[in-house]
Parts: sequence; C-alpha cells; structure tokens
Amino acid sequence: MKIRVAIGLAISAVFVYLAFKDVNFDEMLHALVNANYRWLFPASVAMLLSHWFRALRWRFIMEPIKPVKVGSLFSALMIGYASNNIFPLRLGEFLRAYAIAKSQNISKTSAFATVVVDRLLDILSLLLVLAITVFLYPMPQNIKNWGYAVSVATVGLIVFMVFLMEKTDATVRLLEKIMPGRVFGIVQKVVRSFLQGFMVFKKSEHYLSILVLSLAVWFLYAVVVYLSFFAFNFTENYGVGLYESLVVLVIISIGLMIPSSPGFVGTYHWFCMKSLSLFGIPESEALSFAVISHALNTIPFTIVGLLYFWKENLHLSDAVSEKEAVKQAAGPETLPDSPDA
Repeated sequence: MKIRVAIGLAISAVFVYLAFKDVNFDEMLHALVNANYRWLFPASVAMLLSHWFRALRWRFIMEPIKPVKVGSLFSALMIGYASNNIFPLRLGEFLRAYAIAKSQNISKTSAFATVVVDRLLDILSLLLVLAITVFLYPMPQNIKNWGYAVSVATVGLIVFMVFLMEKTDATVRLLEKIMPGRVFGIVQKVVRSFLQGFMVFKKSEHYLSILVLSLAVWFLYAVVVYLSFFAFNFTENYGVGLYESLVVLVIISIGLMIPSSPGFVGTYHWFCMKSLSLFGIPESEALSFAVISHALNTIPFTIVGLLYFWKENLHLSDAVSEKEAVKQAAGPETLPDSPDA
C-alpha cells in the first residue's frame, strides 16, 4: 500500500513539473488576476446538478437491493468525492459504499457492488463521449483513426458484457478455450468480480434512464468547462465553444485514469493545459485555467462532502477497518479507476 501511495505521489510530482516547467509566471498571474470569476457560479451550479444526476442514476442501480432516497445517495456521493480528494488509493469509493450501507442498513458488499457498477458506467460513458467527439469534431486523421478504433472496441466491450450477463457459462467456456490456462485463471477472477457487481444492474428495469442520465452527466461536465471558458475570455479570444469543451473534457478524463495523488494534482493540470493548447491557447493562460478549473472541481465539493461526513457521524477508522473485508467479499479487481470530472 505504501508503495502504491508513493508511486501516485511521484507521478503527480512529475506531471506538476511538466505542467509548470516552461510556463511564464507573469503571464499566468496576469490571466489569474484578470479572470472574470463570476462565471464560476453558473459553472458550479452545473457541476452540482451533474452530481445530483449521478445520485439519481445510483438510485436506479441501488433499487434492486433497496429503494433509497436521492438525497441519501447524494450525501454518500459527496462523502466519496471529498475522501478521494484527501485520501490516497481511492479510499473515497469505500467510504461512499460504507456511508450508504450504514445509513440505509444494507450489506456493505452489496453497496460496494453498486459503486462498481457506477464506475464501470462512467468508463463506458467516457468511451461513448470520446466516440461522439471524434465523429463531430474535425480532428487530425490519425486521431480520428484512433477514435474509430476505440469506438469499435467500446461496442465490442458492450456486446461482450451483455453476453457475459445473459450467457455466462457459455461465455466463460469460450474464454477458457481461447486463453492460456494461467491467463484464464486471472480473467476468471475478474469475471467473477465483474458479475457480482453487475447482478445488481441485470435486475434493473431502468436501462434507458441510466443511459440518459449517464450522457446527461457528461454533458453537464462539458457545460462546466464551457462556462469556465468565459471566465478567461477564451470563447472570444480563441473561438472555443461547446465542442471544444467536450474535447478538453475527454482528454482530461483520460488523464485522470493515471494513478496519482489525491485530488489528481498534476495529472489534471497537465492534461487540461495540453488539451487547451490544441486550440492555440498559450500554455500560461491554459495553466491558469487548469488551476482554477481544478479548484472549482475539488474545493467546494470537498467542503460539502466533509460536512456530510460530519452530519452522518461517520468515523474514518471504522470505514478503513471494513475496507479489506469488503474488497475480499466483492473482489479487489472490481473497482476500476475512472474519472471524477
């Protein structure tokens, strides 16, 4: 565990260095001083609404286990976000499951399974948004080709997941035939963990609602980026709009999958800066935007999450003590890294 934490911190340190090493700090300061921060208020409202939609989607995922009010799920979601911004190793996901399990008196393993489903949906949604971005935005052909390949892979992954849920035994037997024994042993563990999480989703009758809410969440994320453009006058000076905000969002989200320190320090800033530079925005101004955008995404909702943590009378030591038991029951491979945009 200590090694993983150290690696994450080291990766963040590298990206912080890469982000700041060639920046003109006078230009960066000028951009920060002259920004119109009033635009951050509607951006914060859009971000808050996206979190509420995520909680609503979680309610549909949770429904086969127990009907839960959106407000309770929103509280647990904010606790998870705050914890991920403070603690290493995605501890927030376990705290999120622990919080809802404790408040609703349900199995912690079942609660964790719904978090697994939620995170996998995030990854699939990101891949779909990436595909949409590639088809709509006039990117260089080599990037388009890569996007087409990702789109095909996404469709293939969705088809595989459907077969795995509906024809589990036949799919597992097929995997056993085409894979070496040692590889199949590893894959079998992942498949078992995957199925444990997705049994919740399999029983749901809200597929369309979950799909619409997933896309709505990512659309609102793009709106947050777009509104933040106005704070730095990027729309007027560089002609960036909603499509460009979607491109920036996708690139940042891919960068956030890289292991890093709590709060994605460094990785967020570098990928945000580099994505903005695609549209001719100077790196000093782009990094100013990245600093403010990162703060907008972390500080307010960390405070909200900590308030909910205090309100729910949770104790970090209790949640940590449950972590290993939940991982062993639900499967340590079930929780993929996915972005909290």
